[in-house]
Amino acid sequence: MKNQFVIKLIFSTALLTLLFACAVPTKNTATRTPIVVAAPPVVTSAPAVSQEAALDKNEVIIDKPAPVQTEVVSLLAKITPAQSARLNQALKTASDEAKSVATVSHATPKIRAFVERLSCIRQYNDGGSAVLQNMAAPGVSFKFFVPPMHGTKLHNKNSCLTVSAIALKPVSYQGMAGIQIKVSYLAEDSGETTTSNHEINKNSKGVWWFTR
Repeated sequence: MKNQFVIKLIFSTALLTLLFACAVPTKNTATRTPIVVAAPPVVTSAPAVSQEAALDKNEVIIDKPAPVQTEVVSLLAKITPAQSARLNQALKTASDEAKSVATVSHATPKIRAFVERLSCIRQYNDGGSAVLQNMAAPGVSFKFFVPPMHGTKLHNKNSCLTVSAIALKPVSYQGMAGIQIKVSYLAEDSGETTTSNHEINKNSKGVWWFTR
């Protein structure tokens, strides 16, 4: 009897041990895949560009005068084909008479655009001279420039003045080329005449800008 009791005790103890071992949770030893967090892209800002350098770049790309800004184009009268032809002829004559033809020819596109806009600016006090600003040298403002049409009293301001003559005088400042310009205008409806004087200079990068 005693032996049977000992055997049952041993058996019961072994059974309890087995049940306890099954009840203990096992740790998951499986290897987890690491989560890779992508670093945000590094944004590099473009180097700062000076106003003059930016304008120079723009002029080199288009290689001609910048168009009149949309917001000020309505301040100009519309030039007629006959007036445009007179302007071309006056500029050609002035270029042929200039001592430095090569220098003048490089600046001619801007001179022509500048003079055409000048001849068609309707009024001084309506901000019309703003149409000249994108051909001005950095630091030069045409905001208060008095256009030639302002000097006429009887001329119909809805029509451009006719360019009757242009005189070009090449100059040089510290080795840099420049051209002094005198323009004569005629109001064909009233017979009034007026003039304006300007200067265009080439900077160190070869860009032509009006300084007055």
